[in-house]
Amino acid sequence: MLEKNYKFLLWLYILWFLTSVLLISLGVLPSSLTRIHSIFLIFTGIFATVFFIMQYGKGLGSAITILIFVVTTSIEWMQLGFADENYGGNYGFTIQGIPVTFGFIWIGLIAGTHVIAREITLKVKIDWLRGGMYSVIAATMVMIFEVLIEPISVQTKQLPFLGNGLTVLQFSDIANWWLLGLILHLMIYFILSLTDKWENLKYPDLKSEIVIVYWIILAFFVFLSFYADLWASISVGLIANIIFTICYYFSLDNKKGEPPSKKEIEI
Repeated sequence: MLEKNYKFLLWLYILWFLTSVLLISLGVLPSSLTRIHSIFLIFTGIFATVFFIMQYGKGLGSAITILIFVVTTSIEWMQLGFADENYGGNYGFTIQGIPVTFGFIWIGLIAGTHVIAREITLKVKIDWLRGGMYSVIAATMVMIFEVLIEPISVQTKQLPFLGNGLTVLQFSDIANWWLLGLILHLMIYFILSLTDKWENLKYPDLKSEIVIVYWIILAFFVFLSFYADLWASISVGLIANIIFTICYYFSLDNKKGEPPSKKEIEI
């Protein structure tokens, strides 16, 4: 029943996304990040939060979600020192002037990178090698997403920026997000490994659903980048993510894509 409800909500989410794209194309909604779009992006984070809780339980799933939200929102808060003091009011819901929407975006993003990188490395037998490969792949996906979102977020935050495209991106920020993605995914790997939750998902059929959510986030920012003529960012974001997603689908095994658990092996 939970799986059916989740999949039903996914169809509503897809319809919401397509409606937003249509309204932006018709000029009804703006083509830049605003508080109007923040509701859709916050729901993305909630969707990913439900996924973590369903797969790993209330306690562990909530802990992972809070970890992602607190860390990423804190990084966004530190960037406020370079931004106009009123920018938070221009972009949706805030806590003490901090736009929480970005925290929800990163929950959805990391849920997707977690599932894709986990599946690609699931059959690696050596623990430390599997954890390292998983974290590096996921961190690289985070960095690539930052390449796509950086020009848009810079404009939204009113940060000093010289123009559009990869040639003037703040590469130090992108490198920092790679490092942050690496640390976050290493922490997630250790948490799930220590609690014996890494090898098997409670609802393995929902893996592809969260990958769809990840691609919807990606498609949303690709669509906004199209209006800003950020063709270099669009090309890098799409090509790299297509490669990772193809690797994900080739890594799926049988119907579930899950190896037998330790208990099943013992039996």
